[in-house]
Amino acid sequence: MLPAVVSNVLIYLVLAIFLGIGFYAGYKKTKDKSDYLSALGTQNAISLGSNCVFIHCTGIGSSILYAYPEVGTIAGLLGVIMYAFGSIVPLFVFAWLGPLIRNKCPKGFTLTQFVLERFGRVNQIYVSLMSIAYMFCYMISELSAVGDILVSLTGVNKFAPVICIAVVTTLYTGYGGLRASLITDNIQGWAIILLVILSIIGLGTSIRIDKSVIDNSPLLKSNSIGWQLLYIMPVAVTFATLFHEGFWQRTFASKNDRELRLSVVYGSIILFPVLVFLGFTGVIAAWSGLWPGEDDTAGYLAFFTLFKVLPEWVRGITVVLTVSMSCAAYDTLISAITAILSNDIFNNRLPLNVIRLLSLIVNVPAVYWGLTELDVLRVFLIGDLLAASTMPPILLGLYIDDYSVLGAFIVAPFSSIFFTFLSFVVRLSIMWVFAKIRGKEFVFPKKPEVVDTMKYAGDAFKDGATTKSSDPEEVEIRE
Repeated sequence: MLPAVVSNVLIYLVLAIFLGIGFYAGYKKTKDKSDYLSALGTQNAISLGSNCVFIHCTGIGSSILYAYPEVGTIAGLLGVIMYAFGSIVPLFVFAWLGPLIRNKCPKGFTLTQFVLERFGRVNQIYVSLMSIAYMFCYMISELSAVGDILVSLTGVNKFAPVICIAVVTTLYTGYGGLRASLITDNIQGWAIILLVILSIIGLGTSIRIDKSVIDNSPLLKSNSIGWQLLYIMPVAVTFATLFHEGFWQRTFASKNDRELRLSVVYGSIILFPVLVFLGFTGVIAAWSGLWPGEDDTAGYLAFFTLFKVLPEWVRGITVVLTVSMSCAAYDTLISAITAILSNDIFNNRLPLNVIRLLSLIVNVPAVYWGLTELDVLRVFLIGDLLAASTMPPILLGLYIDDYSVLGAFIVAPFSSIFFTFLSFVVRLSIMWVFAKIRGKEFVFPKKPEVVDTMKYAGDAFKDGATTKSSDPEEVEIRE
């Protein structure tokens, strides 16, 4: 555990640096309301590629340190690769949809502006409110996740860091708008890459694994969960990403369609190995015997079990990495919500200072709920369901010229709820019929049990396996 003084210095030094960069970017780049809300046609492929990658990586925010390693402990190398592949698919969807939306709405800078031109004011307000609700869910989950991670890494009270992250990102984004977010995201992103490289060095020099564990590990074998992720991830992540206005702001910011497509290629080359590495830390934790350990640690904490043997400087790097990802994710969300409120809800009639005040007001409930003990995965689920129920009608509007798609906006959210209950009733009916045919008693479905990730970790962790080492710097698995 890092000393409290060192932890606080790292956290607040990173925040101070980003605050200075954000204010400087706003001072140099933001001259009027147009600069504040958009950056139309200003970004080349390299700048946009790195930016979109890092907001995609940080769109999940600091909770990326939970999700990807857990997949490694459950579905092994195959699952990690499929999970990472599914995460980059939305970038290619933007390369396809971005030019289509830009062509339909060349003067816009948000998806909801296309909805206004295609479906009218009422539907624009509806989609805008759904988009705000979606991104608000992610603001809450980001603050909740970063607080929990900092507690795990440093033991500090999470209230002060969480509040400071929200205040600092709001200050520089409120002052500089999208331009400040673009510049800080680029700097934060490249810093994250550097920190990941240093973390790889720390892992390679500090952890020793018995080769026999690797040779016999089921985590290297094909499994059904890994192949299921090949379908689940692209579908789930694509709809969620398309509903994230931060991506659409950057799509409209590209100089032209060619630069947008090239940015996807550049971004994917950088993003994919980073995500694979983060997921593979779960596999390393299992092989080294640090997970699940004597405490039977949950899979989503696999990444943090590595710190039992890693040097303190790696823990310090991870603190910096966590705060950087949190700032990058949070300032993108603030910038996007502010743009929707100003441009779409209030129809661009508010003065710039009032817009800045709105970005501050949005934070108050987000910070309050972010500091409570919320179920982060449930918050993510709510946001993803909002996106999945609203995006299909918008995409239909690209190819259907009449207003028959209008009904889809009304039907989609309610029909999704209706068919959820309908499918459940059908399932119960089929179970009842089979019970009668077999002469057995009908049993109402029970709540699913928590997945036992131990069964995916291999025999080395079963039947009383122990962790032994003759060298305190080495960790080996032995029966």
